[in-house]
Amino acid sequence: NKTVIYSDMATGQILLGNQQPTGYTFKGTRTLNVLGGIITDSMRVSFVNGWADHVFKNDYQLTPLPELENFIKANKHLPNIPSAKEVADNGIELGTMNAKLLEKIEELTLYILQQQKEIEAMKNEIKEIKMKMK
Repeated sequence: NKTVIYSDMATGQILLGNQQPTGYTFKGTRTLNVLGGIITDSMRVSFVNGWADHVFKNDYQLTPLPELENFIKANKHLPNIPSAKEVADNGIELGTMNAKLLEKIEELTLYILQQQKEIEAMKNEIKEIKMKMK
């Protein structure tokens, strides 16, 4: 039997890549289940839940670094990012995960900009102190 396409008409789900689908359990409510991987030269993920640029709005509050550190120590992952267990149990939705990762990159950019301002202020303070010591 060379059949590699199987469908469950009751749920409207399709399975590709399993020659013996007997006993296969569809995961979640995905329409298409593929075993063995997918190779493509292009992929577009439609995203409808907004994008991460809200991080750059004036009223966006970055988590203070000590609070962020405590969260990471307690949870072993970043805020708003699923844990390893959650990913193992549920997988990820690519569009949502890309938005969350971009959110973290944008937050890192803001932290870097904050730190650069602090560095420049310290440089100026050191410069002033040196001038007073002369």
